[in-house]
Amino acid sequence: MKKASIFFQGCKSRGIKLCGILTAAILLAAASANAKKNLNKYGVVTLTDCRSFLNPPLSVHHYGFYHSAILNTYAIQGTETLWELATGCYADFSKMKQNNKHLTDMADINFLMTKAVENPGLTSRSSLRSALVTVFEDAVIDDSGGMRRLIGVDDYIGCSSVHGIGPSIAVFDTVRDGELDCILVYPSPLHSREQIEEIAAKMTTILARECSSN
Repeated sequence: MKKASIFFQGCKSRGIKLCGILTAAILLAAASANAKKNLNKYGVVTLTDCRSFLNPPLSVHHYGFYHSAILNTYAIQGTETLWELATGCYADFSKMKQNNKHLTDMADINFLMTKAVENPGLTSRSSLRSALVTVFEDAVIDDSGGMRRLIGVDDYIGCSSVHGIGPSIAVFDTVRDGELDCILVYPSPLHSREQIEEIAAKMTTILARECSSN
């Protein structure tokens, strides 16, 4: 998607990060796809990098998974505006992070996830899904377009997956040479490609509408 700078400018003016608007877009897309309900409740897991909290702190160049999670639940009507919802979602996440919930709740979350794996019935429809979506607090910035062209690489993707309990959709966002690139990873056959393509299309439309209005 073009014009990632529009989203960065909008986020900066509101004191939020890109994860806020991505969360809002996918929540609105999911609510739109689920038109049978007037009020939809969705869980959002935001992953935050804990390298800087370690002693001694690590740089982002240290390989490995150093993320912790913060879970929030939202009741979505589908009539919310994109920026209104984005600001609210990020404010909730930021408040919990300031209260160190990503660290203090780590043991509790791991315990609950273990119990859910042992007892799938604890999750909705025994699906082992803990939330609608997972997003990363900080976007990956990739300005290697010149290098890629030099070695003959047109495009590439980077993502990961887990087995057991997890979200329905994981959003891997990258700002690549000024353009917003999002990958949606989902469990199959729990969700079909058609379902995810519908949500992705609605999410793209919501974000593109914001671009065209600026």
